[in-house]
Amino acid sequence: MKVCLLFCFLLETLLCVAQFKESDFHCHRDSIISHTPYGSVYLTKDHQCELYDWLCPNPEEWMKENGIIKNSPELANACAPKKSIGSISRYWNSLYEYKGQYYVYGPSDWMSNRPEFISDSYLIEIASDFSFFSISKQELVNPHELRLTLDLYGEEAQLRIRMLSYPKGASLWEYSIKGESWSELKVSSEFIRAYDLINNDCVNQKCFQEFQFETNDLSRLTFMD
Repeated sequence: MKVCLLFCFLLETLLCVAQFKESDFHCHRDSIISHTPYGSVYLTKDHQCELYDWLCPNPEEWMKENGIIKNSPELANACAPKKSIGSISRYWNSLYEYKGQYYVYGPSDWMSNRPEFISDSYLIEIASDFSFFSISKQELVNPHELRLTLDLYGEEAQLRIRMLSYPKGASLWEYSIKGESWSELKVSSEFIRAYDLINNDCVNQKCFQEFQFETNDLSRLTFMD
């Protein structure tokens, strides 16, 4: 009887350890920011961890695997653009600020991960609720600034993309539509792994609440000349 109880105790202990094994969290957990009912929000400095691959998956492969090109044949050549936008990257994801530092983010709900690809004719959101927006005009103002006119949910919008020397590999996306304007800080896919990552890990389920970053302090940005 004692042997049986000891075995059950050891089995339960191993199961608890297995539940929180490192592979479930994808990355080395350098520090815990906060605990949640389902897991934790943590920071990783492991820039080679597999989670980074999810931030900017290969857009062409992703669209093929998810049947996007089959259902939207107009995007068949979207990932092989011919128009030049100079040295400005075509593939971006969001860059966030937290306690004075910049991070990329692994959300608990990966529908919230929305990298964007600039093709010749469309601005494409690589997301599970896939969407793309028609570009009617494209202008490379100078080597560090691109302006797009696009159809944003049925309304004409202006998008101004300005490259930054700080933070490295980043740009400021400035939208304007019907007198309304807003900006978003982005990082090029080539520089995703240059930043530490904050991951909202809920161990194979959704937290239903994403980590709240600080509002980006635009005064800290340094634009390229």
